[in-house]
Amino acid sequence: MLLAVLTMLWGCSSDSDDGDKLEGSSFAPAEKPSWIVDMMANDPVPAWISPDPSKYESSMFVMVCLEDQLAPYTSDDDLMTVLIGDECRAKPAPLHKDDSGKCYFVLKIDGNSTDGDVSFSLCYYAAKIHHLFKLSGTQTFASDITYGIDEDFVPQLIKGSSKYPVQGDLTVKVPDTVPFTPSDDDFVAVFVGDDCRGVGTVGQPFTVFLTSASETPQVRYYSAQKGGVYTLKQSLTIVAGDSKEVTLSF
Repeated sequence: MLLAVLTMLWGCSSDSDDGDKLEGSSFAPAEKPSWIVDMMANDPVPAWISPDPSKYESSMFVMVCLEDQLAPYTSDDDLMTVLIGDECRAKPAPLHKDDSGKCYFVLKIDGNSTDGDVSFSLCYYAAKIHHLFKLSGTQTFASDITYGIDEDFVPQLIKGSSKYPVQGDLTVKVPDTVPFTPSDDDFVAVFVGDDCRGVGTVGQPFTVFLTSASETPQVRYYSAQKGGVYTLKQSLTIVAGDSKEVTLSF
């Protein structure tokens, strides 16, 4: 099943490690920062060509919902399709939005009974940020089947970012004794140089985006009570697909 394969490959993260400790930090007074990951890329508009339905025996329909993390970047020029190998098997579908603001695409995927264990890719082009997202796997074509109607199908397309091919989930914790009073207005971020690569809150997992495994990200912590930012001196190690937990020692 297409839905099952995509959910299995990209809907789950690997087990968390035993946790690391980052020690030592520097502090600088600062206004509340507006940290955000730059998702702007430079991918060209794909030249997807609609398949000739006369070449195929049957079709399957999939309604794909976009995850909330991608919703702010949508536009009317967005497109989605499915590739089998290098062949476009779904007419590039436009973006739809329902009354609740849910973003979704409806794909009609053409295929034959001989399409067993084929390599496929679910491809989404976000036109406003010139960014191509692609999730790939191996699947046997299932004819006359409909997915995503009775239950939302929300693949983690952001995991297939062309700009940030290395991604991992991070949970940041702080010890009981810290040089400030923690509050709900505190938050954390991961930076590579001056580029923000992930933003979250203490105790909640968030995604870290890297362009390569060789990058050395660092954690920053904004304390509302102190009115400034702590930058941890030790760098993180992020492994693609892993869930990591770190405790900050200031």
